[in-house]
Amino acid sequence: MNLEHICYGCFQEKPDDSPVCPHCGFNAEEEQPFLALPMGTLLNGRYMTGKVLGVGGFGITYLGYDLTLEIKVAVKEYMPSGLATRHSDKYSVALTGRGQEDYQNGMERFLEEARILAKLQNTPNIVSVQNYFKENNTAYFVMEYIDGMSLKAYVASQGGKIPYDQALTILMPVMQALTQVHALNLTHRDISPDNISITTKGESKLLDFGAARFSIGDEKSVSVILKHGYAPEEQYSSKGNQGPWTDVYAMGATLYRCVTGELPPDSIMRVHNDTLKKPSELGVPLPPQVEQAIMKALAVKAEDRFSTMEAFIEGITGKTPASFHHRTMAVPSGQTAAGSDGKPGLWTRFRRSHIGVQITALVLCVAVLGLGVWGAVAGIGALTGGKAEPGSSDGPSGTPFDITVQEPEGVDDVALQDYAQEYLNITMGIPQGYAETESGSGAFASSDGSATLQVGFYDKAAGFPVYTLSDVEENAEKYVQYYIGLLESTNITKHEILSRGYREGSSLDTYLIQFSATESGGTTMEFLAAFIECQNGFGCYNLIGSYPQGDEKAQAEIFAAMDSFRSNGPAGTIYQRFYDENLPFQFLYWEDESEIQFTVLRESRLRMEKSTAAVGVEVQSQQISDTFNKEIWMDGIAEVLVKESFQPRKERWQYKSGGIDWIVDEYTYTEDDTYLSVYGGEYGGLAFVILISAATEDELFDGMLLDVTNTIRPVK
Repeated sequence: MNLEHICYGCFQEKPDDSPVCPHCGFNAEEEQPFLALPMGTLLNGRYMTGKVLGVGGFGITYLGYDLTLEIKVAVKEYMPSGLATRHSDKYSVALTGRGQEDYQNGMERFLEEARILAKLQNTPNIVSVQNYFKENNTAYFVMEYIDGMSLKAYVASQGGKIPYDQALTILMPVMQALTQVHALNLTHRDISPDNISITTKGESKLLDFGAARFSIGDEKSVSVILKHGYAPEEQYSSKGNQGPWTDVYAMGATLYRCVTGELPPDSIMRVHNDTLKKPSELGVPLPPQVEQAIMKALAVKAEDRFSTMEAFIEGITGKTPASFHHRTMAVPSGQTAAGSDGKPGLWTRFRRSHIGVQITALVLCVAVLGLGVWGAVAGIGALTGGKAEPGSSDGPSGTPFDITVQEPEGVDDVALQDYAQEYLNITMGIPQGYAETESGSGAFASSDGSATLQVGFYDKAAGFPVYTLSDVEENAEKYVQYYIGLLESTNITKHEILSRGYREGSSLDTYLIQFSATESGGTTMEFLAAFIECQNGFGCYNLIGSYPQGDEKAQAEIFAAMDSFRSNGPAGTIYQRFYDENLPFQFLYWEDESEIQFTVLRESRLRMEKSTAAVGVEVQSQQISDTFNKEIWMDGIAEVLVKESFQPRKERWQYKSGGIDWIVDEYTYTEDDTYLSVYGGEYGGLAFVILISAATEDELFDGMLLDVTNTIRPVK
């Protein structure tokens, strides 16, 4: 690498000494923030500083480059602007007054953050620290560089709020990480959407442990660290009793903000006049268990909250915190699901009923495909992030969509370099000059940054599951709308589908969608999404290329890479497909098949039993006709249940999941206090009914239920 032509905005080599980088657009002549180190400063003989990523009252964070490992890093410098300034040599830090003791104490607290992160080095979903040291009369620590966007920015790009299942997908890994933080007797104390980042790989990372403290007794005081709306009332006092329950409140507030679009009132104001509204009161329908868990996490008094993050997780999902999905045992043949007190389950009674019951589930772990990746797309300026105007359902000039994607000239002349990914189990060619933006990311950019290519796996990220490529064909507009929403900017003024259709002559069945997006400055980018058949029995490979509109060379490179794609076997995925030839439906689930007992009953009914979780699920479907639909079915079930001593718990409510509008009835069996929920939905000419029974009300919101409601589809 020629350091004389290095770009301090992305640490790629520039072709000349121009101040503007052709890869990322960074202008080296732009003024850096006050007190910042000169770009190109070498620290600890190893780390080169670049542009400033952020400035706070006590520190400055720089983009850095590790010359030893040859990777980008983030470098945080202790620089308390109220106590110190930059020396005339532009590097050393000098005190501005007599606050030597305060400065040194602050530096120790700064280094304590580095030590805390070092203890959490191997904890997933927490930013890792790689080094820390003193230099220039101050201190530094080096962290992994997070390429992505904050949860705050992502929620803003989606119109100010996001669906609760998507919020849980993002936040659950962070909640899991916090259980490990708390196990070390640590409390973060500053959880909010600002401090949670979503990487280009779709991973959630918890940042900024500057406020974290080891738990201490009430006899000692702690610094008052506040973020209004997210801080519980005990953080308003230096002697407040803080612990895991403090982070529970902040996480509850973060989840509340994501799903409602509103910030909870300050906790200190709620002590005397609690005006906090339930999400349902704000027009956000949530499964009762989710709403109850959020409201309990946001209890003003610590003793009324979940005392641990594990309890909060269980309150929302009922899932085992250690693995974020149930670990259950197969039920021996003939055994029925029972409550924790050993009472008989509901299945014996329902087997005698003439009405079959079926359960579906909402996916909790929606993969955020490509989230933040297009921040790497240079030349599109502000086109990274934001809401787009609704796209047209027709092609160019209003023509119906029977236009297949036309191959550009020059595809056969493109030089390719070999690429293989073990997890996806694929090989393909990447155009010469394209480089992977981050090792293992599957995202590549051309040498000038104007074109990008990403490879991944798709199963249900855009709100519809994929079993065959026809599912993509039917939901092309939904996919494009979803993808445009993932781009970071709010300046997209127009987007449209240009063409779509199956790729003729491809070695694997491939469906292509070509679409464009224009930002307010007039720059238009085209995107080519290829969905390629796989050997998993569900899902598909997803390749996405982007290039400036009219750039036929870049378009030919993307086509050549897609045509070179080869599958070597099933792709790696955390999901499995349930299918039985005796049943007209299928679904995806995130469980070990050996830990669930699947039983196909007569009348096309499926029973799933989890003995250790005291939860039973049953699913059934019937053809919709002029005289039969989900409402008629649900009304008939309600009539039978009431006759069999089931007591309705609340009025019928609605909620949407997996592209299906569900209606839900909830009951209690008065003889043994067993809890029951019945879900009814319709899709593809079939009516579905799903029944879930549990020993407690909290267990009704089960992970298997979530999976089924979000992905159930007729077998074609």
